Amino acid sequence: MSTSEPQITVNRLFCTPLIEVRLPQAETLVPALREVIMAQRARSPGVRRSNIHGWHSDIEMLHWGGEPAMTLARETMQACGRFTSDINGAQGQSRYEMGIEMWANVSPAGASNQMHAHPGSFWSASFYVDDGGDQEEGAFVAQDPRFPMIRMVAPDLVFQDENGEKQLSQFRVRPEPGKLVIFPSWLMHAVRPHKGPRERISIAMNILALPAPPPGAG
Repeated sequence: MSTSEPQITVNRLFCTPLIEVRLPQAETLVPALREVIMAQRARSPGVRRSNIHGWHSDIEMLHWGGEPAMTLARETMQACGRFTSDINGAQGQSRYEMGIEMWANVSPAGASNQMHAHPGSFWSASFYVDDGGDQEEGAFVAQDPRFPMIRMVAPDLVFQDENGEKQLSQFRVRPEPGKLVIFPSWLMHAVRPHKGPRERISIAMNILALPAPPPGAG
């Protein structure tokens, strides 16, 4: 009888992409975005959405955010475009074009965003202007879309890969100034409260899939 180990292949099916991007112009873009956000905060009381405490702007940041907001929007849509394909587009031409909504969040210590998704969009994104001075807390938390089904039979049993790494139900991303995080809009996510001495400033975006005009139109 053979004593050799069996040959095992683990296929990881149907992955959920979460993309982290470092923008080359972040050093100048971050302070410019901070300036326009704080100016708008002084003018507007904001709105209530998923935020618990803190300030949430309207979704018209492209109108009041000036060139810094336009630059961030262009970079975000270009990054999303790299990872998007219309599989039935004719001759490599997509039948869709991207639109974008953008808003700002200013969160003092203790503020957070409850678990939510972004219906009506294809991609969503967060860009961090200031982490609030707390490098340990205030994480972006993505929820496994299969939860709670994967824990229904035996809540303490999880998949362990060939290297011993255990598959958890949540994935955390630490906010860092200049970091852009892109994820599918259907992915449930939340933002944990931070304990930093400053306000945490971030920008959220929805990237929309809009029908493209016919060739030659316009």
